[in-house]
Amino acid sequence: MTNETPTHTDAGSTTGERAGIGADALRTFALFVAGTLAFSWGLWALPLLGVVPPSSMGILARVGGFGPLVGALVALTASGRSVRDWLRSSLRVRISARWYGYALVLPPLLVGVGGLVHVVVFGASLDLGAINPLWFYPVAVVVVFLVGGGQEELGWRGFAQPALQERYSAVTASLGVGVVWALWHVPLFFVPGSPQGDLPFVPYVVAILASSVVLAWLYNASGSVLVPMLYHGGINPIAAYFPTGGVEAIGTVAGYGSYAVVVATTAGVLVATYGPRHLSDRTRVVLADLVSSGPEAGR
Repeated sequence: MTNETPTHTDAGSTTGERAGIGADALRTFALFVAGTLAFSWGLWALPLLGVVPPSSMGILARVGGFGPLVGALVALTASGRSVRDWLRSSLRVRISARWYGYALVLPPLLVGVGGLVHVVVFGASLDLGAINPLWFYPVAVVVVFLVGGGQEELGWRGFAQPALQERYSAVTASLGVGVVWALWHVPLFFVPGSPQGDLPFVPYVVAILASSVVLAWLYNASGSVLVPMLYHGGINPIAAYFPTGGVEAIGTVAGYGSYAVVVATTAGVLVATYGPRHLSDRTRVVLADLVSSGPEAGR
């Protein structure tokens, strides 16, 4: 990771002060990672270790999905920051409507183009009869937004991203978050019945890292974690609408690889357009912009 001056320090900041801010950012991020993995992995390990029956994995997967939020709460509390102030600053509703539009349109657009790549490059055939009914998608977006993946963004983009952006560029921070995000999912590849259990690992990791860049752009540009939450709410169920055969098609290396290439290309275009430092046309969000630390932080 390339170290850089934190965005919120003024011209008179000393090298020691900048180093202190950077070290604090890494400690805060480490607390977040520890809390996230301990909560989620602890729950997901129960059926693998035979402590609970495999049939309980459905509910454990859902509850474990709140791990990034738990990790954020652990880090906020341990560093003396106000959870209430953080939530108030992060969950901004009154933003430009176009960001909500981007979050809603991008998931089906990326999956649709990924399907076309699957057809053109790998010779797959369109199989729209295998996809879920279209009416179900908006319902799934709402459910996933709340409890099926969208809530993860309170931790990933709402906390971890601005914490790392105290010290690193937006792109470097997004890749750092993406690595932990991918690592967090690893146990699910070994759990029977989990969505990840049927997906090819390498294309999945590529898509995760690229998606982390796209989500960082949505977050920094909009200034609200609700936008990444909405995008995440759309991207999870959209796999069932992969145009060359739904879930079965995207579960192949060629299918998921096609989708991963499209997301990676999109991430590259965003970096080229906005630059890696802020990854938006406004200054990247840092944790100090959202919530103060120490005794002065209101509780």
